[in-house]
Amino acid sequence: MAIRWRHLILALAGALLVTTGCATQRVSGIPGEPDMNLVWPVPPDLPRIAYLHQIHIPADVGVRERGLKRLLAAVAGRAPDPTIESPIGLYADPSGWLFVADTGLQVVHLFHLGEQRYAQAFRYPGGRLASPVGVAFDPERGWVFVSDSILNQIFIYDTRGHFIGVMGDGLLRVAGLAWDAERQRLIAADTGNHRVLVFDRDGNLIQTVGERGTEAGQFNFPTHVAVDGEGRIFVSDSLNFRIQVLDVDGVPMQNVGRLGGTVGSFAKPKGVAVDSEGRLFVVDGIYDVVQLFDAEGRLLMHFGGAGSSPGRFWLPAGIAVAGDNIFVADTHNRRVQLFKLLPGPQGDGG
Repeated sequence: MAIRWRHLILALAGALLVTTGCATQRVSGIPGEPDMNLVWPVPPDLPRIAYLHQIHIPADVGVRERGLKRLLAAVAGRAPDPTIESPIGLYADPSGWLFVADTGLQVVHLFHLGEQRYAQAFRYPGGRLASPVGVAFDPERGWVFVSDSILNQIFIYDTRGHFIGVMGDGLLRVAGLAWDAERQRLIAADTGNHRVLVFDRDGNLIQTVGERGTEAGQFNFPTHVAVDGEGRIFVSDSLNFRIQVLDVDGVPMQNVGRLGGTVGSFAKPKGVAVDSEGRLFVVDGIYDVVQLFDAEGRLLMHFGGAGSSPGRFWLPAGIAVAGDNIFVADTHNRRVQLFKLLPGPQGDGG
């Protein structure tokens, strides 16, 4: 169904939104150099991924409020700075945008890392988000798409958190989203209906892929999606314990992974991302690792492990790759962790 516009009340909706934090210091909150004492694989193997940073509050990426606003907030008794509570879905790009769908705080955190800006998206006319789990971005229009698995719709905001519209009918536990910029279409995992949906740029449903089952092109609770430059769709087919790769037309091409207890297999595949070299990144929420595959589906390596220290995960979910930066939603540790893909023969896919 097409996007339902609310032009007459956009100004009111924007006025109701709370936008937290204004950048005043042009100092990046993310270290420029990775921690070479925390790398994968461990020496003596050639390191391919290194730990970089973590984000729990806006100050972790350099967001600072102006002194007067800080003083007024203190006088007014405002609550402490917002924190990431239960990050699920992620979007990141090389221009500096980082969006975090947070079911715990029931908001989407909107960061611009280069400009140290922060806002939130959560309100719409007549209500607020209940369970934001997926997020995607159309940079041409500056639209942030947010899926809500309780409200069963896809909401649209701008990068300041102002409500634009809503789309999608008949969805059930809608989850992962991905924007295909080349083809101007939105891909959505309609989890409860065991299918993948494709919408055009105006919010019209133009394709439905799949049904419940175990065969190629069928799904069993798909949760996350990604799309590459060729328009191929990568689907985290959660309870079939695999990643399904579909071509640009939604035709099954390949399966990656299977049920198992060793690397290369999955217990609970969740977040999925693909980089410019065709490498596939898959989060496993039970094993608390990220597995990395080449363009042919061959396992390259894994990183992470269970725990709460830097580089460790506790029931991770979403993942995003922007250039050589890797962002992981470390859900129960209440943070987003950042890693760096290192240069070298293996890090470059050789």
